[in-house]
Amino acid sequence: MTVGDSNVYPNFNYSINANKVLNVRDGDIELLLKTYNITKNALEDMIKSIREWYEKQPHLPQGQLHDRMILGHLIVRGFSVEQCKEKIDNYFSSMDRMPDLIAGRTPLSPNMGKYLREGYWIIPPMKTIDNHRIVIFRILNPDMVVLDVAKLGFLMGDYRLFNETSNGDHWVFDFTNATLSHALQFNPMLIANIYYHITSCYALKLKGIHLINLPSFGHSILALFKKIMKSKHVSRLHLYEGFESIFKVLPKEVFPKELGGTAAVSVKEICDNWCDAILSESWRNFYCHQEKHFRVDENKRPSASKIGDTFGVEGSFRKLDLD
Repeated sequence: MTVGDSNVYPNFNYSINANKVLNVRDGDIELLLKTYNITKNALEDMIKSIREWYEKQPHLPQGQLHDRMILGHLIVRGFSVEQCKEKIDNYFSSMDRMPDLIAGRTPLSPNMGKYLREGYWIIPPMKTIDNHRIVIFRILNPDMVVLDVAKLGFLMGDYRLFNETSNGDHWVFDFTNATLSHALQFNPMLIANIYYHITSCYALKLKGIHLINLPSFGHSILALFKKIMKSKHVSRLHLYEGFESIFKVLPKEVFPKELGGTAAVSVKEICDNWCDAILSESWRNFYCHQEKHFRVDENKRPSASKIGDTFGVEGSFRKLDLD
C-alpha cells in the first residue's frame, strides 16, 4: 500500500533510510489497519476528509499538509479523524507558540549535531512484540544543554511522524550522568511545553515512561512533571536502578549491547543511520521549509486555540505549585 504520494514539499524524500532507522517494511501499514479493522478505502476516505477540513481552515498554512503527515497523526490517534484534526492544528500552531522548542533548528546547532552523532537519543530500529517503539535518552556530558537536546528530540520526532508504523512508545531516560546543573536548566514553562508538545502535537501513545538511576535532586523535577501529566501517564511511570532491572519489563534484545542489551545493532550504527537520514539534503531542506512556511495566522482562527499564549495547554501553569 502506497501512502504519501501527495508530495507538497519540493524534492522531499521523506522515507530516506527508513528501513534502517525504523525497520520500516512493506506491509507494516496494512498490519496496523488490520489491527484497527480499517480498510484501505476507509483510510483513503479519512485522509480525504481531513484534507478537506484542512483546506477550509483559514488560519492554517495552506499547501503544507503531506498525506504521510495525515497518516502519521491518524496512526498515533488510533485512526480517530476528529482527534487527528486537533493534533494537526496543534502541530502547525506550535511553531509560533513554542519557538524555543520548535524554531531555530536549521541548520543544526553544533550542540544538536554533537548530540545526534554521539547518541543522546537512541531509537533502535527493532520494536517489541506488541509493535511498540523504545526511545532511549541518556546524558553523556556535564555541559549538556537541555533545551538543545529537547529540540533535537522533536526534530527526530518529525522524521518519525512521516515514517513511523509502531503503535506506541516506551520512553527510557538514563539519568546516570545527570548533574545538578542539568536539573537547574528545567523550569515550569519548559517542562509544560515539552510535555504538551509530546502529547498534544505529536500525540504519541506513551505506553511507559521508564526512569533509570534518577538522582535525589531529580525527584523535585519529577514532581513538577507529575503535576501536569495526565493520570494515565503518571500510572505508567516507573523508576529503576540500572538497566538490568528494566529488562524484566522491556525486551533485552531491543537494547544495544552498550546498554546491556543483546541487539545486533550498536549505538554507533543507530546514530550513523539517523545522521544519514535527517542530515540528508532532503530532510535539511524540509526543516528549512518547515521553519519558513509552517506559520499560523491566529487572526484568522475561527475558534479559540487550545494552546495558551504562554505555553502548552491553557491554564497548565497554574497547576505548577512551586512551593
